[in-house]
Amino acid sequence: MRIVVYVVRIAVCTLVAVLALGCRPAPRAQQRAATRLGDPPVARGAVLYATYCAGCHGRDGRGDGPVAGELGLHAANLREPALLARSDAEIVDRIISGEGLRTHPRRADVATGIQVGALEAYVLALDGHPWARIRAGRFFYESQCGPCHGAYGTGEGAIGMFLPRGTANLPLASARYTDPALVGVIRRGVGAMPAMDDVVTPEEVRQIVAYVRLLSPGHRLYDTYCASCHGDDGKGADVGEPAPQAASVPPLDIARLKAMPAPRRRTAVLHMFERAQGLMPHFRGTLDGAQLTDVVAYLRTTM
Repeated sequence: MRIVVYVVRIAVCTLVAVLALGCRPAPRAQQRAATRLGDPPVARGAVLYATYCAGCHGRDGRGDGPVAGELGLHAANLREPALLARSDAEIVDRIISGEGLRTHPRRADVATGIQVGALEAYVLALDGHPWARIRAGRFFYESQCGPCHGAYGTGEGAIGMFLPRGTANLPLASARYTDPALVGVIRRGVGAMPAMDDVVTPEEVRQIVAYVRLLSPGHRLYDTYCASCHGDDGKGADVGEPAPQAASVPPLDIARLKAMPAPRRRTAVLHMFERAQGLMPHFRGTLDGAQLTDVVAYLRTTM
């Protein structure tokens, strides 16, 4: 029921965005996809793609998403005929067990210094978060909020990119709100943001708030470069994680990092940062084969 409600909301938001942009006709690929949203797998795949894929691969699948540009990624063009000529099973297997997508920090000294500082601050606070609540909150955030606010809360969601005024930058906005105030915004809505009372329970709203509190430049960097091996909490990847190298990576020793002199700690963080590679998909612990098959069904409508 929730996914049906959310698909309806996506359709409404997209219609509003098109009207706001001057009623320009949608590209043919988008028109074809829209005509098939009545097909349940395609509708589910559209929501999942907007949440998990569009940030890097772009709303049209051309590899030009804003997250890819920000992080210097070379995301695949999903509209290549050779890609979708493969079977659904082959594509799903490639997503789940394919090689990591190499990424690199910015090479400018000032930009790299800012990134290292953000990652350092984030790592040092890993042991102070309620991870059970955060993990539950991430699940609900990515399914209910990600299509507009983006995976990291900075507005790169496929729907958010359509909106003329954009969406709130959550890492900045959340700093101005108390937890009860954030709960109120999510439950009752504000501005163009719809009320979520009919979609998530009060406890799920509190879990979303716990995850939103985590959103930051440091979280994005850690999630891209480190979490696939070290785990979201720094204690190592879950035993069910399919990345083969995860088993040989030790947990982060947060206490030892805190005890290091700051210059030495920054050198260690920079060294880790420069040798790391991000993994695609970053959300493979969240999406299963059936959901990825729905994403493929949606992609086939955009060709």
